[in-house]
Amino acid sequence: MNFNTDLPLWQKRFGLLSMFLMIGAMLSLVDALVGGFGGVHDNIQLIPDSRYAVSGPMPPKTERIEDFVIEGLPEDRSVLLSPEAIFSGYWFGGSMWRGVIIVDSFAREGNYIISVKDKFGEKQNPTLVFEVRVWADKAERDANSTSFLTRRTGRSPFIFVIGLTIAGIVAGGSSFVFGRLWSRKLAEFHCGEIFNVRRKGGVLTIACEFHGGADAHVGMVCNVYNPSGEKLCTAQITHCGKGEVQLQAEGTESVRHGDVVCMQAA
Repeated sequence: MNFNTDLPLWQKRFGLLSMFLMIGAMLSLVDALVGGFGGVHDNIQLIPDSRYAVSGPMPPKTERIEDFVIEGLPEDRSVLLSPEAIFSGYWFGGSMWRGVIIVDSFAREGNYIISVKDKFGEKQNPTLVFEVRVWADKAERDANSTSFLTRRTGRSPFIFVIGLTIAGIVAGGSSFVFGRLWSRKLAEFHCGEIFNVRRKGGVLTIACEFHGGADAHVGMVCNVYNPSGEKLCTAQITHCGKGEVQLQAEGTESVRHGDVVCMQAA
């Protein structure tokens, strides 16, 4: 018998490609979580002439931005924390503020620890301490990134996460389409694909899925082929279910998942 089709081969190829792309996306996500979006709260990585949005709870006993006490800024104000607005917190409804850290074009490379406090001398809230690392340029920042992908490519690892995920979904969808076309091709020949093989005591038990209204019944003898059309053995149906049959054969080691059972010669 000759099916004259490469559909199962392409189905397998795209399935493997989808798997490797998704693994790559997961590894990129791990790398992204290690590297962060460009810095975590207490380790913000910036370059001259850049901005970084920040937010936090209001300092104790403080209701207005004008009452903030901001420490740690350089004398030339080349690195500046500028609170911009007050808003209600998403989780508990308390007052919070948002602002931006601005690095001027003439800022010097170095570490800057900027803290926001109240003017009453209350204990410093650690979430209002921002450690800013200014690098000379983007190339130097990327070279010192905690993200492997950023160090190697200069790009955010989240770009790889998104790209590989989309490519993996497309490859998986292609594998699914080729699988459906293969199932339709098999149905034309009153055949089905083997999805389970068990060997015990010299007896081979096969589970096979049939589509297309194939007329199977217990006791029927069927031929077993590999996807390229080479006959492997014959097997007898021992059980019929909805779209599924079980068969038994003896004395064969060549039958595998993905092989084909046909009720009649094609």
